Amino acid sequence: MTTAATDTSLAELIKARCPGAVTGAAEFRGETTLTTTPENLHRLLSTLKTDPDLGFNYLADIAGADYPGRSKRFEVNYQVSSIPANRSVRVKVSVGEDEPLPTATNVWKTANWHEREIFDLFGVRFSGHPDLRRILCPDFWTGHPLRKDFPLDGEEVAFTHNQDSIKPQEAIWKKGLGKAEYALEQGAADVGEETTMVINMGPQHPSTHGVLRLVLQVDGETVLRTIPHIGYLHTGIEKTAENLTWQQAVVVTDRMDYLSPPTNNLAYALAVEKLMGIEVPERAQDIRVLIAELTRLASHLIALGTHAMEIGAMSVFFYCWRDRELILDIMDFLSGVRMMTSFINIGGVRADLPDGFHKKVQDFLDVFPASVDEYDGLLTNNRIWEKRTLGISVITPEEALDYGLSGPNIRGSGIKWDLRKDRPYLTYPKYSFDVPVGKTGDVYDRYLVRLEEMRQSREICVQALKQISPRGEFRTADRKISPPPKEELERNMEALIHHFLLYTRGFQPPEGEVYSAIESARGELGIYLVSDGSNKPYRMHVRAPSFVSLQILPALCEGGLVADVIAAIGSLDPVMGEVDR
Repeated sequence: MTTAATDTSLAELIKARCPGAVTGAAEFRGETTLTTTPENLHRLLSTLKTDPDLGFNYLADIAGADYPGRSKRFEVNYQVSSIPANRSVRVKVSVGEDEPLPTATNVWKTANWHEREIFDLFGVRFSGHPDLRRILCPDFWTGHPLRKDFPLDGEEVAFTHNQDSIKPQEAIWKKGLGKAEYALEQGAADVGEETTMVINMGPQHPSTHGVLRLVLQVDGETVLRTIPHIGYLHTGIEKTAENLTWQQAVVVTDRMDYLSPPTNNLAYALAVEKLMGIEVPERAQDIRVLIAELTRLASHLIALGTHAMEIGAMSVFFYCWRDRELILDIMDFLSGVRMMTSFINIGGVRADLPDGFHKKVQDFLDVFPASVDEYDGLLTNNRIWEKRTLGISVITPEEALDYGLSGPNIRGSGIKWDLRKDRPYLTYPKYSFDVPVGKTGDVYDRYLVRLEEMRQSREICVQALKQISPRGEFRTADRKISPPPKEELERNMEALIHHFLLYTRGFQPPEGEVYSAIESARGELGIYLVSDGSNKPYRMHVRAPSFVSLQILPALCEGGLVADVIAAIGSLDPVMGEVDR
């Protein structure tokens, strides 16, 4: 990570490269935040990307926040990174309710869905956006759910009480919002060919990895156009978290990426700990590393098994499910819960390791290499598998960066970018492991990357298990952050007071904002937090890697066959709970 001193010099360099665009610079917890105005926003973002001395080629996230008492009610925050220089900066702009912001889609393609999400949930408009319409809520939804004045329990759903007052869809696209998509979904052959047909794939299709709906325009078996529709699983996790105490919000993070719940807990806990400046004992960090890598294995097993099954290799699915069950047994043994463990908490982990934990994990690690070799033998040189994956849905390195891909999807395109190595957290620096990358960026490469990542995660687990002693510190000793042990409660009145206050009121971080990210099974899982000094997050935004990666799906599918759509989806490994949040 860059130091505060480096970030200060970086702010001065940016000011020099884009004169008059930066109106302020601030440092907090090692992060640099630059403020700008709507008039200068696009010029600043363009300079950050194109100036050779800056080279911020990666837009990680855009997050909105609502401040009703301000004249310029909304803040929009752009988290941008330079992968070659391994540094980041946040660009912040304030905007009023009726004041549009310039779109960043002509700077980074990944801005498309981020801006649509902010438009949908806050009502901020982006001038010049190619398709500014709702993305998580229905097109005819009334209101913007993440505004502070939108009730927590929502309101009557639009289509149940005011259907007659809803403007026809035609009125929406005539304003320039989604006209092409509306025409396509009505069955219009907008490429001028009578032979084309519009079909729906999903949201109940067994091969779309959950409630993902694709509208496909096809000419025979050739896909001419693909339009993804998401939001069918939208659960309002961010708004729910903002109405819970900081510690209570841990449990809602489990429900996002439901194939990797412990890493959701980890990303959120690290963000809160960064906000508060909390030091976590090294043993607790090693336990977190072990849990995170076991979770990565469990997730990759589902990714591989379902992908193989969707393409036609049924046996691999059952073998992968067999091995995942062993990992879930470990999670159950550790926490009492197979999936939604909430075991990683702010300040450490929830409890110490149970007796027999080391042996149970070691037994799994001893048999797992043979399983990976089995998957390798079944698929890697299988001629049918090669026919379905080689040269299919190629993502170039430039496209991977432009669309903001991360995890195996960016590494499959040959970009060696892994937050465990490049922006290390926990105790990852002391572990030895390789970062596999692909060569051509096709479906086959993304498969190979995940296969090798399972071998590397297993090696990290072996090392971590040796590092972790059976007994020792498993959370911070700060009694204002984590509850005192029961033996203290029995003899210490101060401990009892801390316990009571912690569970009734929670704790109050200092005012400030942070962005913290980890390398989840699907890539960069980032948490943007804003604290107003109270016992609840003022703003909690999730940078979901599945949400980001699905944007590239149309580019992967168009020009290919309908059957290749399934291969493309599986190679991206999206989890719709994380996409919709």
